[in-house]
Amino acid sequence: MLLYFDAHTHLQNMTDLSAILKRAQAAGVTDFMCLATHEGDWQKVLDIAKTHPNVRAGIGVHPWFLATLEKGWETRMETLLKAHPSLLVGEIGLDKIKADADPTVSSLDHQERVMRVQMDLAARYNRPFHMHCVRAWDRILHILKRNKRPDFFVSHSHHGNATWVPQLIDMGAYLSYSAIFVPSNRQKVQACLKATPLDRLLVESDCPDLAPEPSAIPELVKKMAVVREQDEAVLAHALYENAQRISHGR
Repeated sequence: MLLYFDAHTHLQNMTDLSAILKRAQAAGVTDFMCLATHEGDWQKVLDIAKTHPNVRAGIGVHPWFLATLEKGWETRMETLLKAHPSLLVGEIGLDKIKADADPTVSSLDHQERVMRVQMDLAARYNRPFHMHCVRAWDRILHILKRNKRPDFFVSHSHHGNATWVPQLIDMGAYLSYSAIFVPSNRQKVQACLKATPLDRLLVESDCPDLAPEPSAIPELVKKMAVVREQDEAVLAHALYENAQRISHGR
């Protein structure tokens, strides 16, 4: 049986988690990365990882949730990173759609300030971070080039221009693909998927947002193999090994 690692989830937002993880295990999905989106999630993801040793947790502030920020959040985040050496950083990033919809609270300038703080913490403790980017690639590439960063990071639910893939890889990126590559009209995402080196490729459910639960991963890998014209078993093995490496910061 093939084994799978779901590289990006929000298990803290799911009900009946035990049943969901049992279904995932039955499908061969044995390991997970679970990312927070705001401070109210931080203890939740830590508790999930403590209860389920096959879950690797990450804490961060997502650009959609800047309104939840309270004074001292950076210090509290650093305290948790110090206390939990296996803790990842994320989900962090930029989202132009959110900035346009809510410019008073979530301007790109504010999003960038919050992202840079979290990147600095990730670099200080060399913890991989999970990055969200929507319609802000020029700006985020500039940040990645100029800002301190850890050795590796994850571009989650990756999409954009395939010509940027080598730059991202050179900066330490692993590119994680969700179900957004599946529709036939998502040719740009498929081009990115094809351009990503096998040793920097990840797969994710992004549940419960882009897939209902992690048990969707095997079918996603099957479709990924078709797009990449690659043997499914070879691809599945590489995806699992890559996720093991990045979850441990290598």
